[in-house]
Amino acid sequence: MSRRFYDIDAAGEVLCTYTEHGAREQLQTEKTKVPLGKAILYAFLPAGFPHTVTEDYLSYQLYDSLQAFASSITSLLANRAVLEGLGVGDSSSSPTGALILKITGDTISRIATILFAHRMGRAIEPECKFYRFLADIFNDSAQFLDLLTPALPYFPKLSVIVSAGVLRSLCGVAANASKASLSAHFALTGNLAELNAKEASQETVVSLLGMLAGSLVVRLVEDKQVVWFLMILLAGVHLTMNYRAVRSVKMRSLNRQRATIVFREWLDHGTVLTPDQVAKRESILCKSRGNLASKSGDYHGFCDFGTYGELVSWNPRGYHRYDFETSTYFMAIWHRGGTFYMKIALKEGVKTPLAAWFDAVNHAYHFDSALKDGLQSHFENEMPLGYVSDEQKEQLFAALAAVDWDLETNALETRLPVRVRSYIP
Repeated sequence: MSRRFYDIDAAGEVLCTYTEHGAREQLQTEKTKVPLGKAILYAFLPAGFPHTVTEDYLSYQLYDSLQAFASSITSLLANRAVLEGLGVGDSSSSPTGALILKITGDTISRIATILFAHRMGRAIEPECKFYRFLADIFNDSAQFLDLLTPALPYFPKLSVIVSAGVLRSLCGVAANASKASLSAHFALTGNLAELNAKEASQETVVSLLGMLAGSLVVRLVEDKQVVWFLMILLAGVHLTMNYRAVRSVKMRSLNRQRATIVFREWLDHGTVLTPDQVAKRESILCKSRGNLASKSGDYHGFCDFGTYGELVSWNPRGYHRYDFETSTYFMAIWHRGGTFYMKIALKEGVKTPLAAWFDAVNHAYHFDSALKDGLQSHFENEMPLGYVSDEQKEQLFAALAAVDWDLETNALETRLPVRVRSYIP
């Protein structure tokens, strides 16, 4: 009697077949033949693909590769302009002057890297799609500044080189940090390191192809007008592909915009949206501040998290102020005309501000009714208008978890989380 055994990978594909005829000495081994094209493809994809990554991984990588190809060509055109601006090929140019330009630009760009990482480092992960796209806007802006360098005198040229260097440093921080967050989203089986390694392989091939195509372009194209036309065209392709790449990502964490979309849909229709549905609705460049609105749309405003001191001491002229307190947070609302502003100070022990953000969305949702007699009427019988009980919130959050939302990751606070400790002597 014979038995068969199979070596399979994470995707369930058979790697090798073993046939045992009564004794182990009679074991027959047959390795599965992999077509050459498939073997080459596997060299650039995570092991076990597609079962070891999220379903949006492939679409993102395809668009990301196309934008990297376009960027490689534009970078060569921009670099040629920089070299011309630094005096390469011009016998009258001073090597010392070119070196000073280079050192000054590098110095200021490195300082900008430190400052930007310090100021915006925490905000990048919750808004990784926004910063991934913003990084390429910075990069393309720097390349267009590079094109100006050959035609400028020394000091204007210095300011342009410095500005381009600062933009590239901002691009580097935003791109690297947002890519790390996106990679963590794509990795399903603890394969983050391998996924990053394979992405580096993909970028190497795409950049090489882009450099080869770009080398042909810079050799054939010398006319300045044609160069500008190509730069505009390729930058348009670059940003379009990058936009499509980040649009295809279906993040599972609830940042301010996604949480607002989900909660508003639940308040409007009692429906719980999935990450796929929210990805089709969210904006990439706008609404990252947590834009809130009333049910009718007549009142608009924002909500933010802050310290207790910020909440108590800020009193802008012309605004009516209202204060609320629950067991988990303090909230202040400033209102004037059709606009409002909310600030939340979370109490000590609160791990995630998701419930507080829901209350902020709910407050804004019922502004039309609450403002008829002043915002104090927001409370009736010691409960706010449109009150949602803790049991209803728990049911909502359970429903969110059931459709694969990640409720543990705090993607709502874009600064260092601060909590309020109260003490009564």
